[in-house]
Amino acid sequence: MSQNLSPDHELDLDVIARVDAVASALDQLRVRFSVADQPTTPVADQPTTSFLEQLCRWAVDTIPGAHMAGITLVHPDGTATTPACTDPQVVDIDADQYRTGQGPCLEAAATRTVVRVKLDELPERWPDFAAAVRGLGVRSYLSAPLRLADDHVGALNLYSVDGHGFSDLDAALLTIYTTVGETIISLSRDLDRARHDLSGLKTAMENRGVIEQAKGALMASRGIDEDTAFASLVDASQRENVKLAAVARRIVTSLDQHR
Repeated sequence: MSQNLSPDHELDLDVIARVDAVASALDQLRVRFSVADQPTTPVADQPTTSFLEQLCRWAVDTIPGAHMAGITLVHPDGTATTPACTDPQVVDIDADQYRTGQGPCLEAAATRTVVRVKLDELPERWPDFAAAVRGLGVRSYLSAPLRLADDHVGALNLYSVDGHGFSDLDAALLTIYTTVGETIISLSRDLDRARHDLSGLKTAMENRGVIEQAKGALMASRGIDEDTAFASLVDASQRENVKLAAVARRIVTSLDQHR
């Protein structure tokens, strides 16, 4: 025998189902992040964009009425890009925002607030952007800010062809996804810095090795001590306006050729 549910009860069940769907999606992303679960494909070797694109797809799948999603990143020089999206049309819409300097994703990034707006509200808020996207068919926008510490790094954006304008629950669920997006971006930046530091360290070690070789060669060929040999390298570097390692490498190469 079936039992009729009250509208409030049905609403509660819908909210629970949607929250569960988001939780499931985030758990799947956690698994993808686990190096232990994927020993042959470490996270460090996977493109950051693949994680961001998956995040966008899950946002569309779990937030009813969302037809497209994208990530906006605002760079230190003020330029903005769309590194991940679910539909090529998102790139065109975002490009109109970046070109006009107006729109929901830029406002969300700049103000650190969730921005919800319907098509008929665009002309008053962002007239240039409204004119640019007129006729594209997108009628509702929802953008939640992405940030790292005090940096405004961008926004996670949803686009809908329906005029519902998204709900408070939609906004709340989207902000859950932004925490994952922020983690992905943060890990990517940390990895880039680590790789840069490692590259610099390797270069420094290589340079130190060739400088030591050049010092030894000068000491042997001229019968001078270590300090004098190093001073000779420094003098040549300053006189020729080239790096010390380059002078040392030239000396070592010259000696190798004459052996």
